[in-house]
Amino acid sequence: MGTQPKLRLAKAVMVPVWSSGFIVGTLAVRHTPGLSLLFWRMSVAMLVMAAIALALRAPWPRERGAIVQMVVVGLLLQAAQFVGIFLALQHGVAAGLVALLAGSSPLLVAVLATFLLDEHLSPVQWVGSAIGVAGVVLAVAEELSGAGSALGFLFALIGLAGLVGGTLVQRSSGASVDPRAANTIQLAVAAVVIAPLAFFTEGFSLSAQALAPLAWLIFGLSIGAVMLFFWLLRNEKSGEATSFLYLVPATTAIAGVPILGQPLSIGAVVGLGLALIGVRMVNAPAEGLSTGEWLRRFALPGRLNRGST
Repeated sequence: MGTQPKLRLAKAVMVPVWSSGFIVGTLAVRHTPGLSLLFWRMSVAMLVMAAIALALRAPWPRERGAIVQMVVVGLLLQAAQFVGIFLALQHGVAAGLVALLAGSSPLLVAVLATFLLDEHLSPVQWVGSAIGVAGVVLAVAEELSGAGSALGFLFALIGLAGLVGGTLVQRSSGASVDPRAANTIQLAVAAVVIAPLAFFTEGFSLSAQALAPLAWLIFGLSIGAVMLFFWLLRNEKSGEATSFLYLVPATTAIAGVPILGQPLSIGAVVGLGLALIGVRMVNAPAEGLSTGEWLRRFALPGRLNRGST
């Protein structure tokens, strides 16, 4: 399998996995305070990731600059992002709205990467980014009126800033560090930061009802999804690697119907379609596509197969 099919498969996997974090997080904070849950998530994930890195003899960074960069990514991508997300959910912000902000991050990443990392998207990819954002907004537009408290929304913005900042730092310098070692260091940093926050506010309580969601947050998200995310950032521009996030809000809104008992809106379905178009445009080759190639890119697989016979 070539690199491009692997990248498409990785993003297809990332959409439901990343979306599940908002759903599972909402379920978990119903039983355990957000900061306490995060402390256990980061601490256990760090121990598991360290064991994996040591067992596989992953090389550890020795240069001070590389270590500092991993610490910064840990502060942003692991601590700031997830503290913001979980406190937003705890303060009543709907999972779909929190996912909305995360879904807008690829456009912010692409804009900042243009200036900071000298990464440039083609005009078609910029149009795709705009369509993706439109799909994101449409997917959860009905939830905007019930966004929760102003403090909760502020926490959601902190989570967005952590995701965007951590992605840019990881993309600019993270490729030089083995991802197993990098994730271990970043999780350790997050655990150290979150521990006093939890201790002085909520303690380290953990209910039995939160154990199953916690296990998925540890193994599915903090280890599996993060490692796959790092691989995407190693192989694509920042705006392309994060384009799967355009699909996350609509997926979260749809998944919230059976799991969280939230109503399904037509906007979520239409928004998912727009976001899918945007993602495919962002992942188009920068050189541009002919009219026939664009038709083949957006055609249904079945029609493609019939047309090729």
